[in-house]
Amino acid sequence: MEFDWNNYLENNRCIAVPEELFSHVEASLNNGIKQGMLLEVCHKTNPDVYWIAEITMVCGHLLRIKFIGADNDFWCDISTTKVHPLGWCGKYDEQVEPPDDINEKCGDTIIDIMKNALLVGQSVSMEALNNKGMSPIDRIKVGMKVEIQNLMDPYRYWIATVCENVGGRLLFRYDGADEDLSQFWIFFSNPRLSSFGFVTNKGSPWQFKYPSKVNKFSCKNKLSAQLRQSAEESIKEPTPADLFQPSPVLEAHNFVTGMKLEALNPQDMRTIRPATVSKIFNNLHFLVVIDDHLDDYEDTKTAWLCDNMHPYIYPIGWAEKNGITFKPPKIWKEGPFDWDDYLTLTSSVPAPEYCFGKKEPLQGIELNMKLEAVNPMNHEEIHVASVDAIAEHMLYVELVPIGEKYWYAQDSDLLFPVGWCDSNSYELHIPDTNPREPVKAVEELRAKEDNTMKSSEEWCDRIFFNYKCYAGPSISRNKLSQLPKHVGPGPLSLVLKEVLNKIISASYKPAKLLKDWETEGPPEEGMRLEMLRAKLKSSTYHAYVPITRSVRGVRAFCRAVCVRLQACPCLFGPQDYPDLCPNDCQHVEKSTFHNGTERRGRPKGSVNGRKKKKKGMPEKREKEQQPMQGTENNRDGESIESEHSAGSTPPSEAGTRPNSPDSVSDFKRRYRRKREPKNQYPKLEMKTRGAKLPNFAVQMKEAHWNKKDVETIYNNTCATKKQNSPDSDTENETNESSCNSRDAKNISDVSDSEEPELKKLKFTSYDPLPSDNKTFENDTAMSWIKEKMKQEEIDGQAFIMLDLPIIRDFLHMKKEFAMQLCKHITMIRWYYIVNFEDNCET
Repeated sequence: MEFDWNNYLENNRCIAVPEELFSHVEASLNNGIKQGMLLEVCHKTNPDVYWIAEITMVCGHLLRIKFIGADNDFWCDISTTKVHPLGWCGKYDEQVEPPDDINEKCGDTIIDIMKNALLVGQSVSMEALNNKGMSPIDRIKVGMKVEIQNLMDPYRYWIATVCENVGGRLLFRYDGADEDLSQFWIFFSNPRLSSFGFVTNKGSPWQFKYPSKVNKFSCKNKLSAQLRQSAEESIKEPTPADLFQPSPVLEAHNFVTGMKLEALNPQDMRTIRPATVSKIFNNLHFLVVIDDHLDDYEDTKTAWLCDNMHPYIYPIGWAEKNGITFKPPKIWKEGPFDWDDYLTLTSSVPAPEYCFGKKEPLQGIELNMKLEAVNPMNHEEIHVASVDAIAEHMLYVELVPIGEKYWYAQDSDLLFPVGWCDSNSYELHIPDTNPREPVKAVEELRAKEDNTMKSSEEWCDRIFFNYKCYAGPSISRNKLSQLPKHVGPGPLSLVLKEVLNKIISASYKPAKLLKDWETEGPPEEGMRLEMLRAKLKSSTYHAYVPITRSVRGVRAFCRAVCVRLQACPCLFGPQDYPDLCPNDCQHVEKSTFHNGTERRGRPKGSVNGRKKKKKGMPEKREKEQQPMQGTENNRDGESIESEHSAGSTPPSEAGTRPNSPDSVSDFKRRYRRKREPKNQYPKLEMKTRGAKLPNFAVQMKEAHWNKKDVETIYNNTCATKKQNSPDSDTENETNESSCNSRDAKNISDVSDSEEPELKKLKFTSYDPLPSDNKTFENDTAMSWIKEKMKQEEIDGQAFIMLDLPIIRDFLHMKKEFAMQLCKHITMIRWYYIVNFEDNCET
């Protein structure tokens, strides 16, 4: 029987837990490359020269990028194109200069554009580029080896093999295991997993120990043979060292052996039991055992290997405080359980509250929200689930098909968003949805909801996001297209809060937009205040925003919010417009929605709408922003007037992400927005037309840009081109007219007193340069070598006399190409000696 989450949510009048709250799922899809990051990309016409490009869209290993200063973007396959992080060209003395069309178009403003991009941009990491845009779940292959930590001892590990990969949820089989140990599931980000070779690199006290009751590898010879076999098998499918990271940095704990506390019972995951700290391994890890199983915890698996942030241990009295079932120990005979009497009975002391790390509850999870959850008693099963209760950082989740309820940590990797099983082709256990046989529990739940709705608030139908409508200057159409097609139905306040939160998350400046919506004082008649949140970097902001009290006012409320966003009034609301907007916003002038202003986001350097002063920033800094703002307005105008500016591409499915160029063809042109300044700036040296630029990293950190810097940079980067390559005659002729109008200034003409950071370049042409396009480099290098050999008149005898030092010094070849040529020469020399010298002797 087919199961549709949208119909299920609508029939049960509930909503799903927001996808962004499942951090482990988000991490499994993150390939380290995001929209707005910067790269150094080779020119289309000259792959030996690079220019800075901004990423406008990410689709796995395919990136949509745009050169800084260009009008149009284009597709780039990072698995075959020469792309590098910022600073790579400076490190390897490669040229960085704008293409001819950008140079002619921007002229003197190219320096301002480049400076602004470097100040506010973030570089893609080398690791992300080396992974070719693949996410962690794509990099994990069946057959890879990992080392898994023991459930009871942080120093014991055993090797396991990946048997199946379902969206990052891995099915493992212990190496050497018989029927005594069955296969088991663990999510790839679980801290118990380490890359193959972890124990060997750590050394004592870390050790390999078979995790069964009977250690079949207690003999050293058997253990060595098994480890040797695992190492040989790992060669077939090597495990990347960065794929399974060790546990995050933990804080030292203050627990002492013998302390009493409360712990979730691992046997049933329902009840809270008295427990004892039975063993201290080190300053980070300790063992907590349920009191009824202090003698047999290894056999019964009734213990937790903990650090101070472990989610399933609590100070005494926590269960009573949160109204959770507490089961007394067996030695407690009569009457209600009392912790003071029990501590006296066992001659023990409680663990102080300061020993337990502070666990912040997640915001955004509410009762009766739906999700998908693994059955903790059988990890093979994933069920349709509902949040039944919330206690601080704990969720009491009901597995709807079987009616069982269990406690989970809010960040447990056993919880998944709705639709996860369908996206990863895994069986989902579903409830009985046959309307002819209504379940009594469902009827009671609906009656309860109806009574709650009548007593509290009205019911709101779906609110649709109309992606083809004009989104306005504050909303990112790329983010908007990734939102679900609609929100609701559900309680009025929940639906409207979710809609506004989605809009905030899709904006360029979430905190700024939230502040614009904030209302001080009492709301207007027919409105009420609801608290919304916005995230900016690592900070979270909140504000009280007015929303309508009545369902009858939903249409007018949505329209008013759209107008305030300077967007099409039909951008979102109770009416769905899949094809044509009634306002015809795809064709009308966009300025009609802007209320007389084109302002987007907050001004550069401001925080929450207020201007932020930087140390050492002169007043003329404000004047320097004017040409930069003009350039940005030009970009905005070009984006608005493009053929795709009127609307956004509708998503293929609700809650999905675009993963191919075909599914996102309507994204070819989109808004460009200014990014938030980063705290860390990339180290970048650039070589342009024979001149070396100042150290941008130092300039950016100190935020001191003087006029002489800009003039010197421009004169040495955009005024002349190299003319020493035999293959660049056509390019020099093309740019001759634009270069003659400027006075070129060579690097040797700049004295140390004028610019101490401009020094003479030391270029070694055979330095090793990492490359992503080996075929192209080979062809280019061979054509250059042939030309060089023709010029020097190297004949056959001279050719076979060449060796590695001569090739590198004389032909200026890279080491890898020089090695290949040496091998070729050696084979020819051997063939010559064997055939011709033997014939001469005869």
